[in-house]
Amino acid sequence: MNEDKTEIAPYKNIKIQEGLNLLDKTEGIGIVSNNDVVVTPDTRTRLEKYKHLVDLNDSQICLLVEAIEAYPHLWNACEKFTDRFRAWMLKTLADMLLFLRSESVGSINREREREFLKLCDEAVQLGFERSWVDEMRQRVLGRDPKLDHAKVRINELLKSHDDLIEELDSIKTPIDELLKRHDHLTQELHNMKKQLISLNNFFDAPTKCFDFL
Repeated sequence: MNEDKTEIAPYKNIKIQEGLNLLDKTEGIGIVSNNDVVVTPDTRTRLEKYKHLVDLNDSQICLLVEAIEAYPHLWNACEKFTDRFRAWMLKTLADMLLFLRSESVGSINREREREFLKLCDEAVQLGFERSWVDEMRQRVLGRDPKLDHAKVRINELLKSHDDLIEELDSIKTPIDELLKRHDHLTQELHNMKKQLISLNNFFDAPTKCFDFL
């Protein structure tokens, strides 16, 4: 938080400050952004009550708290609606946040990207600030296309690698049998050569002259 732009005051005498979207967690003290949004220390408590209306778990609640503290206008967008509609908005927002926190350039695929873009469209339709949603959308769509091409190539190479491994495994047994047969025949050939040499020496012995030396 930029301290030179911050003024903290008792909750009942809060002044609007320029450019602040943070929460001071000190009991009884609030900070207001330039869009009249108040974020108080009971953010989690307020969010907990929506768990029985939609499928929100503790991890998603934590993401919502973190996001609302960083972008208080997210909660402001929900306040004008009924609890049930607000719960629907928070669930959509939580799904967006979970995607942004868990996915990366290395993990995202086309199907997951389409799911996220649908969430973005739904978030705008539900009433969240379009500029913020577009910023989050751009974080996903604005990635370097070369990274996607590299990922596709990696997947192709991995598939080819797996295919080669499978093919090698399929011929491993025949190759092992052929190697054993090769070793056996080599040994037999070696034995035959020894016998031929021995017999040849024996056959050549009578033809040698007696000589006198």
